[in-house]
Amino acid sequence: MTRRRHPVWPFVVGVALTVGLSTAPSLLTRAPATGCPGDADEITVGAGYDDSLDRTQRDVINAWQDRGQTARYVEISRIPDDARAEMAATDLDGPCPYDVLVLDVAHLAEFVANGYASPVDLPHQGFMSRSVAAGRVDGTQYGVPFAADVPLAYSMGATDPLVAAVWGQGAPGGKPPGQALTQLDDYEGAMVNLIEAIGPEVVPLLSDPTGAELRRVVEPRLETWRTALKTGLIDGDSLDHSENATLRAFRSAHPSAPLVMRHWPSVFRALWLDDRFRDADDKPAFTYRPLPRGGVLGGSVLVVSPKARNRPAAESLIKHLTTPEVQAKLFACGSYAPVLAAAYDVADYESRRFTEALTCLRGDSEKPDALVAEFADFAQTVRQAMDGALLRPQLPYYSRVSETFRACALTVLRSAAPRDAAFYDEFAARLSAAAAGRLPEESSACG
Repeated sequence: MTRRRHPVWPFVVGVALTVGLSTAPSLLTRAPATGCPGDADEITVGAGYDDSLDRTQRDVINAWQDRGQTARYVEISRIPDDARAEMAATDLDGPCPYDVLVLDVAHLAEFVANGYASPVDLPHQGFMSRSVAAGRVDGTQYGVPFAADVPLAYSMGATDPLVAAVWGQGAPGGKPPGQALTQLDDYEGAMVNLIEAIGPEVVPLLSDPTGAELRRVVEPRLETWRTALKTGLIDGDSLDHSENATLRAFRSAHPSAPLVMRHWPSVFRALWLDDRFRDADDKPAFTYRPLPRGGVLGGSVLVVSPKARNRPAAESLIKHLTTPEVQAKLFACGSYAPVLAAAYDVADYESRRFTEALTCLRGDSEKPDALVAEFADFAQTVRQAMDGALLRPQLPYYSRVSETFRACALTVLRSAAPRDAAFYDEFAARLSAAAAGRLPEESSACG
């Protein structure tokens, strides 16, 4: 076998640093506490932690220049909820607001309702329709798509029956061979996993359900997963797993039976560049596919603050960040799924002279064309998953809804027996209260 040399990005080191620093004291560039020091011609971009490979997202923003204007990427927090809270507080009360926010799509409606986002025009044609919809609230576009995320099922071995049993409509017969890995720790990642477990029917019920409706839609799939966790069809450790833990479990496994992992496109490279996941012919020894009934759309949008000091410059920056060339670079070098259809056409990178993207894909490999072809296949799978992605509801109190839904649904998964109708009545009442911004009564069957 011809030994493959890795592309140039230090992905494995990057993953280790991300995991190792996740609990370390913050080393991030902080926003100024008072006043507005620095260049008056500088656009400040508030964002969470840049976990792209080799800090590509930060670098493309900091490298931007146009007519004397520059941009500065301000990393707020490694913890998404903390980043969201500080973005809001700084934009509302601070004397030096962010001009542009890189905002998680789940929080857009909250920022719109509180006056932190202003209407925008899309700077290009060719955006993926699901990403455009995620940036729209009540028919008005407030977010320009920037980065997408949609999960895939990564497999070792023959996992068709396993994937169907866990994420599809199920399969006749007994328990299929193998095991599934997913993320059910109590954070937003668990919420998207739960939506994917139940299916698109649950999304409209998140704002104002009745107990009977919720039980009819939610109970069958939660019971399927509760049983799967107890029998080992889904790894029981998934109840305590976030993304990093799931990836570690998949990478360290030596499966004698089929193994499947639900994860985001960003982990593709952790497997793709690892010789342990290459067969004797130097081909990938793992496969990937969209989830059968759709994965929840993640990612971010670019939001212009109503207090932006130079809106034309902010719009120029956004236009640059959403060009096909920059989106291709973010995909190939930074592991962010594109929001433009053109950036998925990897075979066209050469003719379009997307040099930086191709350099990241080819690296110093002895077979660069093979790597580009493999990535092109992966890109089309991600695009297919994007077309069928599920959108979370655009609710001003979505964070509270998510927290409430997780509390009740995870209670079911951890229960020794199915829950009764009274539980689902309480579940529905708590969801309705959360969607309206109210706190539920202290006593609750959800614990």
